[in-house]
Amino acid sequence: MDIIFLLGAVQAFFFGVLLLDRGKNRLPPKLLLLFFSIIGFVLIEHYLFQRKIIFEYPHLLGLTYTFPIILGPILFFYTKSLVNENNAISFRDFLLHAIPFLFVSTFLIYDFYFLSPQEKLIYYEKETQGETSVFIYIAEFFINFSIPFYSIVSLLLLKKHLKQIKQSYSNTKYIDLHWLKIVLICMVFVSFVSVLMGLLSDFLNFISYEDGDYLMYITLTVIIYFLGYYGIKQKPILSNENPISQIETTLTTKPKYATSSLKDIGKEKLIKRLAESMEDEKPYLNENLTLKELANKLETTPNNLSQIINEKFNKNFYEFINEYRINEVKSLLADPKYSHYSMLGIAFECGFNSKSTFNSVFKQFTGKTPTEFKKSDFDLPG
Repeated sequence: MDIIFLLGAVQAFFFGVLLLDRGKNRLPPKLLLLFFSIIGFVLIEHYLFQRKIIFEYPHLLGLTYTFPIILGPILFFYTKSLVNENNAISFRDFLLHAIPFLFVSTFLIYDFYFLSPQEKLIYYEKETQGETSVFIYIAEFFINFSIPFYSIVSLLLLKKHLKQIKQSYSNTKYIDLHWLKIVLICMVFVSFVSVLMGLLSDFLNFISYEDGDYLMYITLTVIIYFLGYYGIKQKPILSNENPISQIETTLTTKPKYATSSLKDIGKEKLIKRLAESMEDEKPYLNENLTLKELANKLETTPNNLSQIINEKFNKNFYEFINEYRINEVKSLLADPKYSHYSMLGIAFECGFNSKSTFNSVFKQFTGKTPTEFKKSDFDLPG
């Protein structure tokens, strides 16, 4: 099984090489490259540890011990940069979050890394026998809780991101970062399981501490493949040209749209133009329709259109457009010309581009799954 860690390390460096070219002008690939490089070295040391090779070269012992502390901040900044690459991340910001890593690493330089090979082996032996110093407990705290803490913060950032993109996009399939959400949830779960197993080994002697580490490293190896595939594949989400940067999305002390120039008469005209366009031109049939595109069609600004949709219809752009798509699905189900179409085929005709999105949105607006709806006695628009 030890070979898995070596393969994971090789794969981490392989993905890093692939990211070298992509990371020249973009921050997310650079952060992912750093993340993979650190994990690669961690897995190599763990492989050497499992094979007992590291005890033949004690100077390699503990070289990556503090690395997990910095993985949390890197994961957070990676998430932050994916959500919006327009938001620059300064070196000062990164340095602030790296303080625990620098603090623990600096201490170990004087307390452990400058020891002779024999002294390092004695130090390690004392640690495994329970003669742990107070500082090591402090180090273990940062090592065990950095990743889950920053993963939870990143999950909250993704939740905010999803809310924002639904103000501007009718289809979020490729920009909702659902894959990253899965990675972060796994990181949180496995981190806490690893901590629990560590407590069982340290205080109850129920299992060996290596078992907890083993689970964590196995998960990191799996995450390398998952994060590598989707991380390299992920394209920029938000840019200066994207509509979300042109509407109010942040919370301030002012009421939403307080600075809007749209007056009551202008609102009524825009509402009328919007209703006519949705009924006559059916722009929602465009699976990639955005707030900016619809605003241009109506000769208004994304902010004004967003205001109308939020205030008049009490919906975000995503809900507004997809409700029209669901109603169109109902209409086509009642049309004999589409009797030979499958439910999914009709969904694609109505502007949906994914089965999962269609099923989710359909249940949101009808309270039933598409299959349940088709089997039930329902009233179709005539």
